[in-house]
Amino acid sequence: MNASHRARALVGSRAAGYAVFVVLLLTVPAVFTRVPFYTMSVAVLMCLQATAALGLVPLVGRAGQISLGQAAFFAVGGYTSAILTGRWHVNALLALTAGAALAMAVAYVVGLFIFRAQGQYLALATLSFGLVVSSLANQLPLTGASNGLSGIPSLAPFGVELDTDLSVYYLVAGVLLVAVLSVDALLRSPAGDALSALGDSPVATEAAGVSAAALRRGALALAAGLASIAGSLYAHWSSFMDSGQAGLLNSVQLLVIASVGGLRTPWGAPLGALVIVTFSEASKDLIPKVFPSATGNFDIIVYGIALIAVLLFLPRGVGGVTAVRRERSIRKRQDGPAPATTARTQERETQ
Repeated sequence: MNASHRARALVGSRAAGYAVFVVLLLTVPAVFTRVPFYTMSVAVLMCLQATAALGLVPLVGRAGQISLGQAAFFAVGGYTSAILTGRWHVNALLALTAGAALAMAVAYVVGLFIFRAQGQYLALATLSFGLVVSSLANQLPLTGASNGLSGIPSLAPFGVELDTDLSVYYLVAGVLLVAVLSVDALLRSPAGDALSALGDSPVATEAAGVSAAALRRGALALAAGLASIAGSLYAHWSSFMDSGQAGLLNSVQLLVIASVGGLRTPWGAPLGALVIVTFSEASKDLIPKVFPSATGNFDIIVYGIALIAVLLFLPRGVGGVTAVRRERSIRKRQDGPAPATTARTQERETQ
């Protein structure tokens, strides 16, 4: 098979993958309204979390920069939309855009400082940033302090108010599809190759004339933008925003979603969101039945078990299974069967 045939086959496989993804998104309402513990509100939340976690693929999966502050950018977008639309009656689309721009600007400025640290120190720096945002949101009158902001207007694109979970789902599913397409295009571009090189060897990347610092800040800004869009959509859907959305648990949840699905593929975030949200909702339904005296939040247990299982059995995540099989197949074709003469020679040597 020549290069042109391989290119056509690759484009065809990508198109088939997106076609399957679109079909799955369209069949979600039919499934989620018939399966126990699934609801359309769960479907909306799943798409929002997938969109927010998707930004961690280029940042963590490719560039190798650990982030425990993704939920802070989610909250920046949510609060910006809530304040602009609720208090100053700004158009929701403009508010969403302003929230994304603000989150990306904050990420770029924060990146000027936190990327001076690496490894566990970078994780602590992003964690501290998230805690600062959560604390400010919990105290400032502008953000409603500990009471949060309520009465946030629902989305009304083109004058059509989205006042049901089903109508909101189609919007957030479309946003997720566009986000996956955009991140996939980025990862297949020269910028994506540079991010992968940065994750493999920052020294070699700098030696090739590429600014590692600029790449890190750009990846953080992209992650912040996607999280902010998800946060804005969440605020308009739930009509409420509080400081808990910027908390550590939400950041850990987004990182676990991306890790379970696969940090090096754009399909990882949707797959991870499906797995984590499914197990989370199932635990809320089943654990009280098995252990009637059990109370509290079971989400953190699900996150821990899922992450440990993936690290042990699927190091590249659920979305990496196909890539691993493809690599093994290519390796087998390249190695080929051992020549008969070689086998006979080895047999003689052993005798």
